[in-house]
Amino acid sequence: MPVPQDPRLGACCYLLHLLLQRTELAQPGFLDQLIAGVTVDRDGMAQDAAGREAALPVFDEALRMLSVASEQLKQAPART
Repeated sequence: MPVPQDPRLGACCYLLHLLLQRTELAQPGFLDQLIAGVTVDRDGMAQDAAGREAALPVFDEALRMLSVASEQLKQAPART
């Protein structure tokens, strides 16, 4: 994963990642629900929607971040 140039942005991404993973542990299926919601929102944008070209990379990055958080949890050793 590339390191953001701005330390504040990096810190926000890191904290969001931790919060997403902890929420998933407390509420299994949370990340899958978020992924599904973002996918519906992205796919539901009209082809001619104003700002669509700027929004698509944001949706794609959100999906990437959610997928990374989810996959890391799936590969982590079980917590006892």
